[in-house]
Amino acid sequence: MSVLLQTSKCIFRKPFNNTFCKYVFLRKNSDVPKKFITFDEVVAQRRAEAMRSVVVQVNSDSSFNELYGYCSKYASIKDIHHYKNSGGEHFMVIEFASEDNLKDVLKSCSSHNKDHDVISVQSPFLWFRAAVGNKEKFAATGKKLAVKNGTEICNEDVLLEDILNCETVSDQIQLLYEKTTLNDLSIRLRYIVARQLEMIFNSLYTNVKIQPFGSSVNGFGRMGCDLDLVLMNSITEEMGAASRRLVFQEKRSARQLELAGALLELRVAGVARLTRILNARVPIVKYAHEYAGLHCDLCYNNSAAVHMSELLWQLGELCARARALAVLVRRWAAATGLTQPHPGRWLTNFPLTLMVLFFLQRTGLLPSLNRLVSEAGKEDIRIAEENVNCTFLRDLNKLPADSYEQNDDDLQTLLFKFFEFYSQFDFQEKAISINEGKPIRKPNSLPLYIVNPLEQSLNVSRNVSYEECERLRLEVRNAAWHLESCLDGKKSDDWGILGLIEKKSSRGLKKLLRVGNSHRLVSMKDLFSDNDNEPSVEGIRSKMQKFVKTDKEVDTSVTEMKSEMSKEQKSGKMKFKNSQTASAVYRIRRDKII
Repeated sequence: MSVLLQTSKCIFRKPFNNTFCKYVFLRKNSDVPKKFITFDEVVAQRRAEAMRSVVVQVNSDSSFNELYGYCSKYASIKDIHHYKNSGGEHFMVIEFASEDNLKDVLKSCSSHNKDHDVISVQSPFLWFRAAVGNKEKFAATGKKLAVKNGTEICNEDVLLEDILNCETVSDQIQLLYEKTTLNDLSIRLRYIVARQLEMIFNSLYTNVKIQPFGSSVNGFGRMGCDLDLVLMNSITEEMGAASRRLVFQEKRSARQLELAGALLELRVAGVARLTRILNARVPIVKYAHEYAGLHCDLCYNNSAAVHMSELLWQLGELCARARALAVLVRRWAAATGLTQPHPGRWLTNFPLTLMVLFFLQRTGLLPSLNRLVSEAGKEDIRIAEENVNCTFLRDLNKLPADSYEQNDDDLQTLLFKFFEFYSQFDFQEKAISINEGKPIRKPNSLPLYIVNPLEQSLNVSRNVSYEECERLRLEVRNAAWHLESCLDGKKSDDWGILGLIEKKSSRGLKKLLRVGNSHRLVSMKDLFSDNDNEPSVEGIRSKMQKFVKTDKEVDTSVTEMKSEMSKEQKSGKMKFKNSQTASAVYRIRRDKII
């Protein structure tokens, strides 16, 4: 999500995309210009997008003209975006001019009348089948795809190469953020998936709302991240008014998520590999959405999680550098093994993000949560389940300008200070609290204590072991040393953030196969004959010549290396756990020869 903060300071931010600009700048002339829009406004606009959009499976991206011509007969089309799922199947997201246009298109849709075991259901996920008889010819419109392969994740080798070629560490951090953060189409798809569930559940319930939360909406998400959804019972004040004496008879049940899981499994197109985890503190249903290429987690009535997403989104809006810094820190933690893809005794991304925000509060770039609470009005009061108070200022335009962005440090400086700050932090005695914006005394003896901002009696890092906490201190110290060594201006193959975000296995492999180890490093005894006590300059130069390869020899060596690796692969001698490691070995061996 683009950042709307406009100050005279030099900050790093992504350019606005066209869609988001329309949300921000299409206001009435009488409206007072605003620096920030609210989280509710962003969600409302994304939901409106989803309510006038469909996802159509096609044969390939070359189906665009035919699909555009066919759909144009029924409704006015705004844009068409193309993407491929993990199975390589092609899809197009069609956004129509209005919700009424979409309804007209859905009325024209067909169903599987040849399959007697299929019950038709309306859904925003469709497929475009081949024409019967002669193909209909459509006039050329000049319209083109808005995006092609829109959800494709950036190739790791290309990303690292681009980062290596950056001029400064700040440029590296910004590039990493722009290349890996969720783009417009990925966010659109997430809201369309939520809309699909809403359409299914509304056939059974009166007041249902499906709301994305977490990384998908808080501005800190990366491409390919999981989609967190919450099923909410949305009753308006008018519907719950005491003046209405006639009330629906309803059935109470604590097993709503069981029914939701059954509906997902039996009625929702694209759902696969569904798993129910109902005995957890927050029960969830996990599933894969094959058409959208997403892994989804659905929970029930967890509005506190939505308000937490709103809070993180607001803090990201107040400081444009916060999101780029958090993305880098989370990537670094994954590379060093501080975070893992499965739960355990280690850190997760949420407490890491809170650590970044806490550091930025200490540098004057962000206000404390208590400051946002003190500025809140009656319209900002929110009470979640179990009486969790989620009240804080929603309209950031009311926040005094001197409470944020009071620091001009660039991203490189902030990153170094972040590692330096936590290398000296007293984890044994102090807790991290973005509510206070300063360290507080730990209420217990747990190794790491990070206060949950909305449920302050909870520690979001209570699972972290003593060993992992000590390893965190060691890794932040190592990262600070690495960044300090980059200040000399010399660019090596692990210069800047490359030494932080490459996985340890790849880094160890690089050191083992360091460029030039075999043919550029010369033993001193080879430069001296047994009879010479001191070599002449000419003698050294002549002996050095045999260690220098010509371009032709290098090309021959590369060809031989490729042939050798191919033979190794066929014979089964060279085996790797995954293709990423094999690719890294090939790249290093190639560079080694060149």
